[in-house]
Amino acid sequence: MLQAVVYREGNLVSGRLEALIQHMVPTNDYYPDRAFLFAFLLTSRLFVKPHDLLGQICNESSAKEKMEGPSQPLIRLIGEWSETFPYDFRDERVMSHVREVAESCVGLEEDTRGEVSLVLQSLLEKLTSLERYEAYIHSVRAHATASLGSLSQVSL
Repeated sequence: MLQAVVYREGNLVSGRLEALIQHMVPTNDYYPDRAFLFAFLLTSRLFVKPHDLLGQICNESSAKEKMEGPSQPLIRLIGEWSETFPYDFRDERVMSHVREVAESCVGLEEDTRGEVSLVLQSLLEKLTSLERYEAYIHSVRAHATASLGSLSQVSL
């Protein structure tokens, strides 16, 4: 039988997609390595769309929460993901999962609500910054196009 994940010298080097997704799910006792998070989030989009990935992570996390209690590390995972790959969170389907996680944490202890609030605020700031940057790039491109158009009318 094919191994679910393969380790070499103590480092995870490969695995089936389902096993890697399960390895990505944080619990109260386990949090994935930062290097793994970055590498997996970067490359997983070749095989699974970000909204599907977050949906699977939320489903796995929900199943584990029933056994272990609320999983505050899921909030941390979403925070790190949104810092590293903020464009993924421009998709309404991804944000739908984020809202579900946030709503499930509302009734929890104050620390969790505070962390959810910080993650959501940081995400909003990052998305707003991206929008401003894209608007700036668009205006520069429009200005450059207009300038090139006036140069083409100059007679040499």
